[in-house]
Amino acid sequence: MPSTGKATPKRDELVDIASKLFYEQGFGATGIKQIIETAGIAKGTFYSHFSSKEEVGLAWLRKRHTQWNNWLQEKLSASKHPKGKILALFDFLEQWMQESNFRGCAFLNSLSEFPDPESPIRQEIESHKRGLQEAIQALTSQHYAEKPSSFASHKGTIIFLLFEGALIESQNFRKVWPITAARKEIKSLLAVER
Repeated sequence: MPSTGKATPKRDELVDIASKLFYEQGFGATGIKQIIETAGIAKGTFYSHFSSKEEVGLAWLRKRHTQWNNWLQEKLSASKHPKGKILALFDFLEQWMQESNFRGCAFLNSLSEFPDPESPIRQEIESHKRGLQEAIQALTSQHYAEKPSSFASHKGTIIFLLFEGALIESQNFRKVWPITAARKEIKSLLAVER
């Protein structure tokens, strides 16, 4: 029976179990059989909610997108000004990386497993990253309100790339120094070019 995609308690539980396994082990290393066994359900129960591993992977990334953005917004809401919110991005990143034992970004961790740009999972990853870039662009537009929009957009791109680079290298080295270095560069950028 094809999946309807509608949320039910069992479906939500399966997404939670798959989410934990995918994040800790990787999408490719996690099989449907392991999800079923961890959930303690019959194979048919799984397939009554999801038609494939890719479908549960999409549900995982969509849920992760919402959770991650909620965590980020909570951290940013402590600052009233765009500059403070921009710097809070890196405070958030440092806290998140340490709390996740430097496991990193679920979206970036999955990216290399989906080389086909037409893959629905790859499109979900791109959508998540585009949303983050747009959020950072909005903050830089507010910070550089007196500057031309192209100037603010360029600075937003730089901040986005520093955020993403710090995230990856923090995961790679399992240390926060890449985040500290990126934050220091952002402070200089925001102080000098206003």
